[in-house]
Amino acid sequence: MDQFSPVDESGTFESERGMVRSSTPPSLHYVNESGIPDELFMDELRENREIASIVEQWSQSLRSNRDRGVTDIFGRKRWNGLGHIFSDMSRAAFAVDHDDILSTLADVTEGLTFNRCRFEMNDDDQEDVWNQWAAEVDLDSRLREMFRELFKVSQVYVGLWWDRRTYTVRTKPDAEKLLEEAPSRGGNTKRRKRYDLFVPSSMTILDPTKVLPVGQLMFGRERFAYCAGRSEDMAFAEVMAGEVIDSTVLQLLDGKYTPTVDEIHLCQELGVDPDRLWLFRPGTVFRHSLTKAQYERFAAVRLKPIFEILDMKSALRSSDNSALVGSANFIIVIKKGSDKFPAKPAEIDNLKEQSRVVARLPVMVGDHRLSVEIVSPALDNTLTESRWQVLDSRLVFAALRSFQPIVQGGNSSGSGVSEMSRVVSQGLENRRHQMIRAFERHIFNRAMNVSEELDERPTLTFLPKHVSLDFRVDVMNAILKLRDRGDISRETTLDELDFDQDVEARRRAHERVAYDKVFQSGTPFTSPQQNPFGAQPQQPQPPQPQKDPGRPPGVREDEPRKRGGTE
Repeated sequence: MDQFSPVDESGTFESERGMVRSSTPPSLHYVNESGIPDELFMDELRENREIASIVEQWSQSLRSNRDRGVTDIFGRKRWNGLGHIFSDMSRAAFAVDHDDILSTLADVTEGLTFNRCRFEMNDDDQEDVWNQWAAEVDLDSRLREMFRELFKVSQVYVGLWWDRRTYTVRTKPDAEKLLEEAPSRGGNTKRRKRYDLFVPSSMTILDPTKVLPVGQLMFGRERFAYCAGRSEDMAFAEVMAGEVIDSTVLQLLDGKYTPTVDEIHLCQELGVDPDRLWLFRPGTVFRHSLTKAQYERFAAVRLKPIFEILDMKSALRSSDNSALVGSANFIIVIKKGSDKFPAKPAEIDNLKEQSRVVARLPVMVGDHRLSVEIVSPALDNTLTESRWQVLDSRLVFAALRSFQPIVQGGNSSGSGVSEMSRVVSQGLENRRHQMIRAFERHIFNRAMNVSEELDERPTLTFLPKHVSLDFRVDVMNAILKLRDRGDISRETTLDELDFDQDVEARRRAHERVAYDKVFQSGTPFTSPQQNPFGAQPQQPQPPQPQKDPGRPPGVREDEPRKRGGTE
């Protein structure tokens, strides 16, 4: 198998004379020039499908000239290149992990978006049960992992391990103490309520380049198949045949998937073996992605436009590096003589010997015809901050999906920074909100349908509720005014300031017992005897004498009033 003639989907194949149009369907032809009989060669080829798959993938990558990389020295690109969706995901993930700006930006946005989260419901028992479930699956870490995957590849695949779990409602310490002191009629303390639920007991994030959406894409009916490697395919086959027992494989996989003709062509483009696709069970894997249409199999990688910027940044780094290395490894040129008085051979030989000694001692002796020059590249534009700042700012705004603030009139006060921060914070809140919607569709709703004890939909809230990149005084004043009017609760006000009401209540109760006698706390315009921790009963006020309301409107007096008031 020494020669092959790849043919692309349009029937165009490459020959020694250039591109030739053909009406034959796409295929791969093998020419046997090894001297082995054709029958034996074809049998061996059928048995060893690994070689045929690799050759097929290689031929598909060489289908046309547009897929070939540029070979000139000025067109070499490290990041940007034509490829399939899996290669774009891999390049984007590598860029976030290794670029200084993108990696820092991923950490900063993750910290701004996720601080604390908890379930808030009308039923205290169900609220406590869902909070226990969140602690069991480590929901905070899973949310951060999902957000990081969305930042990298714009889509995330979550694996769920459904299991039946029993949760006991936790009581507060004060209530538990009361229960111990007041026994029931039978002499035993009151039993706590138990919930027997069917919920995910564990969650995991799958590699997006190992999962392929298959089946019907319309109306959200797509299924997901795992792209197994050679060893994984053999291991899965042994488990499905009953030779090996693996609960994880039996829990997640439904069996081997037979792709359609279009899916086979897609697998060839993605470099995936269509004979190694394993279908996930319904409900065990769900996908959440950034905005995409249902007819699209994958969501577009949002970081793909930054590949060209990364190429320019890599070229700038190489340029500065070569300049610095060149200045460190400089060249010394020593010249002897002039046009009128050329150097003699003896003088040149003497200068050579002296240069060898001078290489270790910084002293050289000569007449006015001796000239020493150091050759090194110019460092005028090396490590210039403005050159790096232009590229880094482009990376930041492209990754945040925001615009660069426009400063009018050349004013450097940053008049557009506030508007830009609002756009960024709104985008982060929107991504977080869509993630919760995905949890409601794929986890909360199914758990409520299976578990009859749950009758209230859980609500996952984040504290603080809003992602703030700058402090807005007008918003804070509006919150305080709403609290003074009684339109919002104290808990909502404290949540906006990132304070926990339960923690503050316990601390305030401790201060009331231990420190309020020493530190006489109070609020402005109140009596010193008023307790700031609890509400004081209002004392009845004595009736006040009514003042002279003055002349009623439309009434005239015959005699004018005396100056200084009435007698």
